[in-house]
Amino acid sequence: MEHITTPAIYVGTWHKYNAGSLYGQWFDLTEFDDKDDFYAACYALHAGEADPELMFQDIEGIPGQFASESSISWSFIDAWKQAFEDGNAAAFVAWSGYTGRCDYDAFENAYCGEAESEEAFATGQLEDSGVLNEIPEALRGYFDYEAWARDLFLNEYDLVDGYVFSH
Repeated sequence: MEHITTPAIYVGTWHKYNAGSLYGQWFDLTEFDDKDDFYAACYALHAGEADPELMFQDIEGIPGQFASESSISWSFIDAWKQAFEDGNAAAFVAWSGYTGRCDYDAFENAYCGEAESEEAFATGQLEDSGVLNEIPEALRGYFDYEAWARDLFLNEYDLVDGYVFSH
């Protein structure tokens, strides 16, 4: 099993940062039931400030379009949790980063598995389909797997970080 980076964020405040302090704490975002629980923990950490303006100083395991210094897409976190439960967290992160979407149902519909290359995936598809069995053995060596893979990935699939997704 490959290493999966759990969505996490280092939370400080703008006031502390502007005063030269990086004081804050890492939070594993999967440990919170929802956004409100997360923000409650952040404000509790910085309770010493009258009105803390939170600053997300470092981010791990979240594609850039879903988090910034001042916001987190909680729909990404919810979908990541579901992907993790299903054993597809790394593929989901690759897909969401590539597509800019965080809809788990759309991910499930698009996810086709893992492949080392476009040609390896296309060859596996051909072998599984049995189409080549209809071609005489002596002619199978003339089949252009590279061209087949190129066309398949131009029209139907994307290979992202070793994961295959349909368009």
